[in-house]
Amino acid sequence: MMLMVSVQELAEAREAVKGRADIVDVKNLQEALVGSNFPPVVREVRKAFPKKIHVSVTLGVVPNQPGTVAMAVYGAAMLKATSVKVGFVQSDYRMALDILKESRRALEGSQTKLIAATFADSVLFPGGIDPKLVIKLGKESKSDGVLIDTLTKDGRNLFDFIDEPTLKSLVLEGKEAGMSTALSGHLKMSDMDALARINPDIVGVRGAVCTNGDRYGGKVAAPAVERIKQALEQRLSGEIDVFSKARGTAKAA
Repeated sequence: MMLMVSVQELAEAREAVKGRADIVDVKNLQEALVGSNFPPVVREVRKAFPKKIHVSVTLGVVPNQPGTVAMAVYGAAMLKATSVKVGFVQSDYRMALDILKESRRALEGSQTKLIAATFADSVLFPGGIDPKLVIKLGKESKSDGVLIDTLTKDGRNLFDFIDEPTLKSLVLEGKEAGMSTALSGHLKMSDMDALARINPDIVGVRGAVCTNGDRYGGKVAAPAVERIKQALEQRLSGEIDVFSKARGTAKAA
């Protein structure tokens, strides 16, 4: 599993990489619940690190305007982003698919990967798209990867909206289709066992690696990133057996 850390500026990106993050995900938390950052920030972050450090760009929740989104996706490619994430909440399936197909076309000739994203808590929004459709969207649009995240940051996280068995099934289906799979959404250290059992390709965090656990007012801190990275490695290596814990919990119930 690769570790993705959401950052808003170069200083945070440096802290993330110092803590051994594999991916720095550039976004703007001041713009809507999940927004896009400005091109100069993305350019600065991309230039600061070698290619092996992935720099992803979040477009956040995109409007139902295929041309507008395709142009933004094209901009991410021109900035040499490793990947660009296109997320949907209040879109029907057909509109979301059209947007992703146009985004795919916009990336022709570039090395930037297209990531289809939905939000586990989209059920809280009128007309919210079923987040579990992300695999189907990814397949039909020929996206390179999929992400399931959350929008509301009220203390609830990914597992409050989609249970572990369902997430595991979605991740497996995505992998079988040849797409990268990523999970995010207010994930904490206490979620590491479940994440290791699900085994997505990418785990995304922010609040868990910020000072005081504050995703908005805090800043990404290298020691906190390192703790999460180490926790993932311990579970992947078997040093911490997450499956025996799960069995023990089942027996106790």
